[in-house]
Amino acid sequence: PEPPPYHASPPQLRLAALNVPLTGDMSGIRGADLQCYRQSQEARLYGTFRAFLSAPTQDLVSIVKRTDRTLPVVNLKAGIPLLAKSWSSLFEGQASAALRGPVYSFNGRNILTDPLWPRRLAWHGSTPRGGQARKRDCQGWRSSGPGEGLATPLGEGRLLAGQRHNCSEALVVLCVEVAFPYRHMW
Repeated sequence: PEPPPYHASPPQLRLAALNVPLTGDMSGIRGADLQCYRQSQEARLYGTFRAFLSAPTQDLVSIVKRTDRTLPVVNLKAGIPLLAKSWSSLFEGQASAALRGPVYSFNGRNILTDPLWPRRLAWHGSTPRGGQARKRDCQGWRSSGPGEGLATPLGEGRLLAGQRHNCSEALVVLCVEVAFPYRHMW
């Protein structure tokens, strides 16, 4: 079947959740990125999605290219209000950093209401400014045992409000689109 029509104007950063909650052991940042990639492909979203996580090798704020950081952040359902004014706004302090509206998994579930995610918390391992929070990333997202990761309650306030959670907890993993399909066409 044909891919869905791609609405190129204006580009937006789509934010989605992996289809199941995960513990802090995601086989590292590459393992988490790979799951974002695979599930976005299965959902026929032909952009490039990466995990919304900081790790020893990357600061969350920098996974979106500098030139794209002013783009609005939206969820997967067309016509739904913006989740955030821009990528940059998520890292600028109080109110602006709240995600407004529902977040959907790649297979279309609203993670704020679906019983598969009883704990509406998303891993991020980041400082409020989007840098890596040392020793708060489940050992580089490789541990579901001892250790802690920073996670944030979705749907209430700041996205990068850091609450420490045990790495054995299964929480939401968000993915953000960092490159767009067919970009060469515009």
